[in-house]
Amino acid sequence: YDAPETKTLVKKWVDFYKKHRRILDADIVHLRRPDGRDYDAILHADPQGKEKGLLMVYNPLNVSITRDIEVDLYYTGLKSRATVSENDGAGRKMTLNGTKLHLTVTVPAKSQKWFVFSD
Repeated sequence: YDAPETKTLVKKWVDFYKKHRRILDADIVHLRRPDGRDYDAILHADPQGKEKGLLMVYNPLNVSITRDIEVDLYYTGLKSRATVSENDGAGRKMTLNGTKLHLTVTVPAKSQKWFVFSD
């Protein structure tokens, strides 16, 4: 590693991958095409796994953004209710509208947030 900060960053993302390996290797659905003008969102879905879905939201902009995102959890197998955790935080139970979930997401500049969906 060229610096301790690099080692820390690599360790963070390797640990993230190891923790969420099954869902990250599952099928993906693009919620919004990456165009560099606004957020990009990808939903990993595995209805058979403990983690049914993982939504990764990227912000390529130089400013923080807040967006209302409707996430269709159809491919996760979740219906009517889901437990949602943001950036591996505490889970909270949320009610779905059929298979759709409304999320208000704030993402810092040049950064990302992820949400894990489970039963």
